[in-house]
Amino acid sequence: MKVGIDTITRLQNDPFCIRNICILAHVDHGKTTLSDSLLASNGIISQRMAGKVRYLDSRPDEQSRGITMESSSISLYFRVLQKVEGSSSPKVNEHLINLIDSPGHIDFSSEVSVASRLCDGAVVLVDVVEGVCSQTIGVLRQCWIDNLKPILVLNKIDRLITELRLSPEETYIHLSKIIETVNAVLGSFFAGQRMQDDLLWREKLEKNLSTKEDESQKFVENDDKDLYFDPIKNNVVFASSIDSWGFTISQFALFYESKLHMNRSTLQKVLWGDYYFSPKSKKILTSKGLKGKNLKPLFVSFVLDNIYKVYQNTIVEKNMAQLEKIISVLNLKISPRDLKSKDTKNLLKIIMAQWLPLSSSVLLTVIQKLPSPIDSQKERVAFLIEDSPSAQLIDEKLKAGILNCASDSPVSCYVSKMLSIPEEELAQKYTPNMDDIIERGRKARSEAKKAADALEATSALFLHGDDLDSSNLTSKQTSDFEFEFEFEEDEDEETQKPVVLPTEHLIGFARVFSGKLKVGDSLLALGPKYDPSVPAEHVAKITISSLYLIMGREFASVQEIPPGNICGIGGLEGKVLKNGTLISPNITGINMASIFKSSPIVKVSIEPVDPTQMKYLENGLKLLNEADPCVETYVEDNGELILATAGELHLERCLKDLKERFAGIEIQVSKPLIPYRETIVFANDMSPPINETLGRGFSKLVVGDIKLVFKVQPLYKEVTKILIENQALIEQFTNPKNIRAKALSKRVSDFQKMLQEVFEENHYTKDEEVLNVENIVSFGPKRVGPNICFDFTKGNNFKRLFLESNNNNKNIFEHEDSIVSAFQLGTLLGPLADEPVQGIAVIVFSLETLSDSNDISGKLIRGTRESIKNGFLDWSPRIMLAMYQSTIQTSPEAIGKVYSVIQRCRGHIISEEMKEGTPFFTINSRIPVIEAFGFSDEIRKKTSGAANPQLVFAGFESIDENPFWIPNTEEELEELGEFAERENVARKYVNDIRRSKGLFVDEKVIKNSEKQRTLKRD
Repeated sequence: MKVGIDTITRLQNDPFCIRNICILAHVDHGKTTLSDSLLASNGIISQRMAGKVRYLDSRPDEQSRGITMESSSISLYFRVLQKVEGSSSPKVNEHLINLIDSPGHIDFSSEVSVASRLCDGAVVLVDVVEGVCSQTIGVLRQCWIDNLKPILVLNKIDRLITELRLSPEETYIHLSKIIETVNAVLGSFFAGQRMQDDLLWREKLEKNLSTKEDESQKFVENDDKDLYFDPIKNNVVFASSIDSWGFTISQFALFYESKLHMNRSTLQKVLWGDYYFSPKSKKILTSKGLKGKNLKPLFVSFVLDNIYKVYQNTIVEKNMAQLEKIISVLNLKISPRDLKSKDTKNLLKIIMAQWLPLSSSVLLTVIQKLPSPIDSQKERVAFLIEDSPSAQLIDEKLKAGILNCASDSPVSCYVSKMLSIPEEELAQKYTPNMDDIIERGRKARSEAKKAADALEATSALFLHGDDLDSSNLTSKQTSDFEFEFEFEEDEDEETQKPVVLPTEHLIGFARVFSGKLKVGDSLLALGPKYDPSVPAEHVAKITISSLYLIMGREFASVQEIPPGNICGIGGLEGKVLKNGTLISPNITGINMASIFKSSPIVKVSIEPVDPTQMKYLENGLKLLNEADPCVETYVEDNGELILATAGELHLERCLKDLKERFAGIEIQVSKPLIPYRETIVFANDMSPPINETLGRGFSKLVVGDIKLVFKVQPLYKEVTKILIENQALIEQFTNPKNIRAKALSKRVSDFQKMLQEVFEENHYTKDEEVLNVENIVSFGPKRVGPNICFDFTKGNNFKRLFLESNNNNKNIFEHEDSIVSAFQLGTLLGPLADEPVQGIAVIVFSLETLSDSNDISGKLIRGTRESIKNGFLDWSPRIMLAMYQSTIQTSPEAIGKVYSVIQRCRGHIISEEMKEGTPFFTINSRIPVIEAFGFSDEIRKKTSGAANPQLVFAGFESIDENPFWIPNTEEELEELGEFAERENVARKYVNDIRRSKGLFVDEKVIKNSEKQRTLKRD
C-alpha cells in the first residue's frame, strides 16, 4: 500500500500511534532482508524483490559486500482493523513506524549505539542455525543499557527445514533452546543490576545508621517477569525473511479458534510448551496426562507440521494435488501461472507470504508490544535525566515536557549523528513513482556489480595492522578537529585544475523529545561535554535551515516536526560535531549526548599524492570526522595527519569516502600504525643488579648539591588493571580545572580503598618494596597512565595525591615539579623503543639537599629520566603487543584451516566449544593486531566463506621473552649456538619499531666475513 507524505505528517502529530524501532542483530542474521519485507508492505519495493534489493543498503560497497555499514531510517505506515461490538464495520487504527536498520559487523558497532539512542523499542533478530552469537549478546546489552523494550524474531527457520533437514519435533526443541539462551543472557544482565542495586542500598543503609537517620527503608527488588521472551506472551516472532513469512502464536490461535471451538486466549497459552492434543477425546493434555501416548506437542502438530507440508510439496517434491488442497484449505489466491511455474522457490514464497505475511506479523507485534513515545519517555527518559550531569539544575518545564512528550513545552532534541548527504538527494518534495523506484534499483545493482568487480580486481591495500588504544599517549588528540596550516603560494597553483566535488550537506539525524521543531527556529546546541552547572561552556547558537523526513536515501522537506518523531535537521554544520542536544534558548537544558566511549583502534597516516592539494585533504578529513561517529582525526607531534577508525573494514570505507566524496583527490596511506607498551617483570633468568650494594632497580642521582636515590619495580597485574579501568576517574580528580572534582569524592575514596587492598594482598619479593596509597605522588604518563610515582623520603618532600595536608607541609622539595615531569616523560617514552610504559612503580627513596639551586631543573629532569631507564633495564624487560579478541563460528570441516591461520598470525586459542543444537564450533582466540590485517579475508578464503571472524580490541599482552636475551650458559650455547638459531620474537618487534622511528638498531648485518653477499656476475 503506497502512502503519501501527507499521511505521514498527519500521523506524526499523534504520538500514541508512533513507534520508533531499530532492527538489531549479529552480522548476516537477516536485518536488511527483514527491512525489505517491511518496505514491500508499503509498496516501496515489490514483494518479489524483497531480500534482493537491500533497499536500505544505499551505498555501492554495502551492496557488493552484502553487509550494512551505516544506520538507515525510513517511515512506514501500518493499519490495523479492530472489531467493534455492535457495529458491522471495523475500527481503523493507523500507525506510523519509524524504522532504523543498523549494522551487525563489529567495526560498525557505533552505528548500533546511534540507532538505539533514537528508538523506544528494538526488533532483535537471531539466526536459528547460528544461534546466539557475540554481537547478539552485544545488541541485547545495548538494549539493556538504553532501556529499550525488545521483541525477538527467530529468523531463517527455512534453513532448519531445507539445510539441516530437522524433523518438526527437532525444530521445536531447537527453537526452545535458542529462546532459553537469549533469556539466559537477559537474566545475566538483570542479576548484575540487582547486585549493583543491592550494594547501593546497603551503602545507603550504613550511611543512615551512622547519621542516625531513618533505618526502616527496605530493599525494593525489581520484578523481572516482563523481561524475558516467551511465545505465549506474543513477543516472539517465528520467521523466514528470505521466504517472506512469519507468525506469532496469537495468529495460529486465531486460526484454530473456530476449528476447535476453543477460546482464543486459552488456545494461545497451550500452543507453546508441553501441551498435547488428543484426537480421540478432542482435549488438550499436559505431560502428566499422556500416560504412555505417543503425541506431539501442540506447536509441532498444529504449526510446524503444516509449514513442513508446504515446503515438502513445493521445494522438496512438487505435488500439485497436495498444493491445490493446501491452497483451498487456506483460502489463498494463487494464479495458475504461478502454480505451473518451474520456479518452486518463488511459488513457495507466494504461498507462505499470502498465508503468513512476515510484515503483518512483525508490525502487529511491534504495535502491540513496543511502547509509543509517550509511554517510553515516561520510563526511559526518566533514567536518562537522573544519570545526566547536574540533573537537579535542569529546567522543570523542560523535564515535564520530555516526560510527557508535550508539543507545547520547550524544545528538547537529541542529535545522534551527522549525515553527509549530496545536495541532489535533498529534494524539496518526495514524490517517487514506480518508474523512479525501478530505475533506482537498476542503478543500485549496476553500481554494486561495478564495486564487486573493482573489489575483486584490486589487491589488499594493507599488509600490517594497527590499533589505537583509548589511552594512546603519544599524540595530542583533538576531538573538535581543525587543521590550521599556512602554505606558500605556488606559482603553478593557479594553472592547476581545481578539484570539483559534488556539494554535500551535513544533516543531523535526530529525535525530538519535546516541543515542535520548526524551520527558522533559533536554538542552542549543547556539546557532549556540556554541564548545566557551567551553562556558558560547550554551547553554540544554531538556526534550523531545513527539516526532513528520512525515507531511506530520500529526504522529504517539511516545515515542522512534532515530538516523538525521528527526522533530519539542516543548519547544524560546524555547530554539532558527531552528536549533541538541541534545546530552546534561555533555559537550562539536559545533556542527552554522550562522549563516545568505544575509541577507534586502527590508525593510518595519510597525505595527498600531490602536496599542493593538502587543503582538499584537510577539508575532506574535517567532513569525514563530522559525518562518522567512530572516526577520529588529529595531527601527530611530527605533523602527520592521522585517521583512526574502528577496524580494517571501517578503514576501507573511510578511505573510499575520503577519496570519492569528501576530498576528491588521490591520497597516500601508510601502513597501519601499531601501538605497543613496555613493561618489566620479575624473572629467574635476570642478570645481576647494576648496583649490588643497594639492590635491584636502585640508582643514585647527584645533581649539584642534591642527592637522590630512585628505585624502579614492577606493579602487580591487578594494580595495573585497576589503573587502566579507572583511567577516566583518575583524569577527573587529578585535573585541577575540573569543577566536578568535589562531587567525585565518594568514587575517589572507593578507588583508594580498592587500590590499598590490592597493595596489601600482593606478595612482595625481597627485591620489592611494600607499596601504600598514601605515598602516591602521581600517575603517569600524562598523569593518568598505569604507572605510579611514590614518595618514600623521610621528610615527605613531595605532595601526596591523596593527602589534604599538602598545603601545610613546609618540607616540599622546591624542584618537585622537575622530578614529576621526568617521571611523566620517562613513562611516556620507554627505553626499549620509545613506546609508553605500563605497570611500573618509580619510588623516590631518599632526598638530600645541601643548598638551594635555581638553575638545575633541566639537569634534574635529564638525570631522573636516566635513573628510571636504568632501573627499568635492571629487571627483565618485556614488549607488550596490542591484541584482538577473535570469535569465529565455523563448521567442523573448517576447524583445521581456521587453526592454521590463527597459528600463522602468532595467535593462541583461548577456548573451543560446540554450540548445542547446531553443527557449528565457536573458537575464541587472541591475535596480535600487527599480524591481524588481512586475517578476516584469509579466514574467509581458507574456509570458502564458512567462517567470518569478529575482532574486538582486548588490551595489551606481553611476550614472555626478554628482547635482550642471548645464549650465555654452555648448555644454551651448545643447543642454540652463539647467535641463537631460535628467533627472538620480542627482539624482532623491538627492532622493527625502532627502525620505523629512525632509532638506532643494534643488529649484526654480517655474521661471517666469508659469507658476505656479493653481486652476481654477468
